[in-house]
Amino acid sequence: MQANNSMSVEFSSVREQAREEYEKFLGTFLRDSPVVARRGDPKVADLVFGDPHDPSLSGIAEALHAAVDVSADLGYRYLHHLPEAREAATDALSQRTGLNFESDDLFLNTGAFSGLVCCLQALCDPGSEALYLSPPWFYYRSMIKSVGAIPKGVDLNPEDWGLPLDAIKSAIGPKTSAVLINSPHNPSGKVLSDEELSALAEILTEASRRLGREIPIISDEAYSRIVFDQAHAPTPARHYAATIVLYTYGKTLLAPSLRMGYMALAPGFPDSARMRRMFDAIQPMGGWLLPTCIGQRALPQLENLCVDLEQIKRRRDHLVSALREGGYRVVPAEGTFYMLVDSPDPDDIAFSLYLESRDVLVLPGSVLETPGTFRVSLTASDRMIEQAAEVFRKGYTPESPK
Repeated sequence: MQANNSMSVEFSSVREQAREEYEKFLGTFLRDSPVVARRGDPKVADLVFGDPHDPSLSGIAEALHAAVDVSADLGYRYLHHLPEAREAATDALSQRTGLNFESDDLFLNTGAFSGLVCCLQALCDPGSEALYLSPPWFYYRSMIKSVGAIPKGVDLNPEDWGLPLDAIKSAIGPKTSAVLINSPHNPSGKVLSDEELSALAEILTEASRRLGREIPIISDEAYSRIVFDQAHAPTPARHYAATIVLYTYGKTLLAPSLRMGYMALAPGFPDSARMRRMFDAIQPMGGWLLPTCIGQRALPQLENLCVDLEQIKRRRDHLVSALREGGYRVVPAEGTFYMLVDSPDPDDIAFSLYLESRDVLVLPGSVLETPGTFRVSLTASDRMIEQAAEVFRKGYTPESPK
């Protein structure tokens, strides 16, 4: 039977608004940009996304192979939270932060991406507001809208990407359901200090008291181990009990398709028993947002691995030197795989095409709610970094040949 072409399907209005938000920033870029079309070309220096361009850590394959062997014997079964995986993650998080996280309060998931989905579904109602730091990771706004909530951005200080405490205080209101922070911060590379996070906790404590309810922090700590000048990034969980920590192994291992991480309730999280039940329900309802049995069995070994931070730092220093030599303004990244650079052409989309014509691919800042900038990734290979550095050293010469 043929469909009646005079009728149409009625889509979810909430999801439609989220799709439009996605299209406005990332979606159109991925579908239509000549920059994306050049990815995979062996002639280009690809600095667009945080993908690996070098062989992966050998320990990843070793851990996964061992887990496959165990799974072949025990069966590829559903695992909610394998105790030894949960305990390994909890022990490492507690050691890193100096806090006593409980394994029952840590929920393994398919990365910080799915952790954010779970948190937004648990905390936000349609019409509520979720605060986030701008420039944001390019999925934040559409993900907030996907649960019917209203994304409300607070601009970081562009001089050093510092936390705008007064602006956050002013932005909190009766509709605020959660505050989403990201440190180390993608796309700027900023690592928020312990002092900044303590001051944020004071603001939220006062606002929670005023509103008569806790305002939780969703702390996206995907890059907590990708820092260059300290052992790890500070966490707001040290200062504010109503914090949910999100973490992913995909960044630490530079293996994003592994899709494995967790969300963890800070010690003393209010209504923790209720939140546990919420996550226990949301994870399967959301489409089984838990790692595979192979991933969970491999996790204790994977926990001990980390990408070569010295190599990433050398690439950062090399690009910073080349960019400054070419007259670009850049704040050196303190962590993550990224840096934001001021575009010499206010039209950052046009400038990304200028660089593309010179075989250098970058992410325009307009995709990140920050027009007039562009983001570079430090996960490009050494060859790509040097190729891009040569172009940056020459400065912006729009009328000159390639």
